[in-house]
Amino acid sequence: MAEEAEDRVPGASGADPATTAMALGGASRAEADTFLKKQGVLSDKQSALADKQSRFLDLQIDELSREDSVRHWSLRVRHISDVMKLAFEISLAFIVVAIAALIATAIWTASHNDGVVIEAFNVPPDLAAKGLTGEVIATQVQDRIAFMQSHADTMRAANSFRNDWGNDIKVQIPDTGVSIGEAYRFLSAWLGHETRVTGEIWHDTGGIAISARAGNKPAKIFRGSDADLDKLIVAATEYVYSQTQPYRYIVFLDQQGRHAESLPAAQQLALNGPPEERPWAYSRWGLYYSAIGDIRGDLEKQLQAVKLAPNLAHVWGNVAADQLALGHDEAGLESNKRSLAIFQGAYSQQYASYAVAINRVVLSVMIAEQQGDFRQAAARAPQVQDIEDYDNAHGCFPFMMSDDLAQDHDVPASFAAEPATVNEQNFILSANDSLYEPWAVPPLPGAMRAVALDDWRGAHDYLVAMDNLPEAASPGFKPFLPVMTWPWLAYVDARLGDFASARALIDRTPGDCYLCVRMRGNIDAAQGKWDAAAWWFDDATRQAPSIPFAYTDWGAMLLREGNYDGAIAKFQLANQKGPHFADPLEMWGEALIAKNRSDLALAKFAEADKYAPNWGRLHLKWGEALLWTGNKTDAQKQFAVARGLDLAAAEKSELMGLMHG
Repeated sequence: MAEEAEDRVPGASGADPATTAMALGGASRAEADTFLKKQGVLSDKQSALADKQSRFLDLQIDELSREDSVRHWSLRVRHISDVMKLAFEISLAFIVVAIAALIATAIWTASHNDGVVIEAFNVPPDLAAKGLTGEVIATQVQDRIAFMQSHADTMRAANSFRNDWGNDIKVQIPDTGVSIGEAYRFLSAWLGHETRVTGEIWHDTGGIAISARAGNKPAKIFRGSDADLDKLIVAATEYVYSQTQPYRYIVFLDQQGRHAESLPAAQQLALNGPPEERPWAYSRWGLYYSAIGDIRGDLEKQLQAVKLAPNLAHVWGNVAADQLALGHDEAGLESNKRSLAIFQGAYSQQYASYAVAINRVVLSVMIAEQQGDFRQAAARAPQVQDIEDYDNAHGCFPFMMSDDLAQDHDVPASFAAEPATVNEQNFILSANDSLYEPWAVPPLPGAMRAVALDDWRGAHDYLVAMDNLPEAASPGFKPFLPVMTWPWLAYVDARLGDFASARALIDRTPGDCYLCVRMRGNIDAAQGKWDAAAWWFDDATRQAPSIPFAYTDWGAMLLREGNYDGAIAKFQLANQKGPHFADPLEMWGEALIAKNRSDLALAKFAEADKYAPNWGRLHLKWGEALLWTGNKTDAQKQFAVARGLDLAAAEKSELMGLMHG
């Protein structure tokens, strides 16, 4: 087979091998040579044709290759074009969306514009020539409004006002032609709630006149000499402010000491103002009576305010303050609880956040005090220092805390709570007279420290010195004399043996005053008039059935009388009313010792220790009970604690007798 392949003529593939063989077999030599020659020529032509076909195919391949490259390039260009077109369309869509968003934002912002816009005033040419152009006058109005806004400090939340400008107070300078600013101002005027202030100044007979108005409210004209222009601008601005921010204007007047102007403004707003403003105005109206010492007049207006708006927490606090200032402690306690509940609930949103925070502390402290939980009250008092100050709480609370610690029988801590550089009595009287103080009834820390140690002469001197200070006769403090200092001073006189002075003074106090009635009972008890004392204590518990102090006083009287079971019954009631009040628990223990049940007294002393751990007498009696139960070791430990604490002179003698007896 290999040999047959090698005998083939190259390029003769175009001749049929069988035909060639037959031709060669049947032909002569010459014919065969001729035939072969012709076949060779034919083969050459066929070879040349094959070469051309090969080159043609190569050209076609090259052409197709070039066409393919061009096609791929065209496709790439088309793809890039499509991508660029898509990007353009996306960019265009983004621009359209952005413009729509900007327009929507502008519309939304314009519709929520609540500020004040002061337009340039119309002024005479001669004033403008002197530099007092309309824009300059508008700027002066802007400055005065900003001043009033910053000097109208109120606990009221901004969103509770019908017109709340906040700090959005601006002068509008007119543009020429059409601009984006003009378009936005058009939207604000159309959709928003801006207050627009306009005005004019002109020469009047004998001087100059200015008028100003807010929105569609009527203008008011103020006249004066040319030299009075600044005063006239102030007067016109205050008129605009009073028409648009009536409650804030009243607050501003009060804080500027212009009470003669604030009172009629408050009356007008309370009687004829919008519904949401009237209760706030009634409450403000009441504060005028408080400032002149008319507590009942204030209470009447505060009650009218809560009748219109029962969920105003600060008004309930004002009601409580008036009730406590009148000696109506039970009503005051309930009103304070109601105020605190509102400040802790959803309606607290009516107030600024700092006012809510500080009132929650203040009210919690006062409620704890009324329930005898002086340790808790003193523990909470420092929290106000971490809150933005309101009602001078930062300055006043150290004295409230001092009073609480004294009534918790911790005299050294009471001294330490007060600033060493501030005179206690002067500060308390001045703060009370200013009406910027958080307490309902002024504290008496110095007197309470003396009472805690049975230092009746010291208590007497403190109270007399306070009553003799000039500030004690001020309208802000004078109403508290018959319901606070006089009852205590009368009782102190009784403990000093001056019953005539005690009775003369206590007879000047009102019969519906809780402290006054308690002290009437204590004065009779000090004189050994047990039945009379019991009558007063019964009256006091009926006046304030939820408060533990009269029950405790009654029990102390029965303990002194020797009626131990009766005393324990009263101490038990006092403990129910004030579970964290240490005094009835301690005296309950003393009554059990007197009944020869020192074993039961130990639990009462241990419980009292939770609420008055630094009470010297408590540890003295605790040690006595331990001694009677035969536990001399623990008794000596309690005596050692008592020796390190403050004790009255009689208690010190008693301690020495027990330790060495």
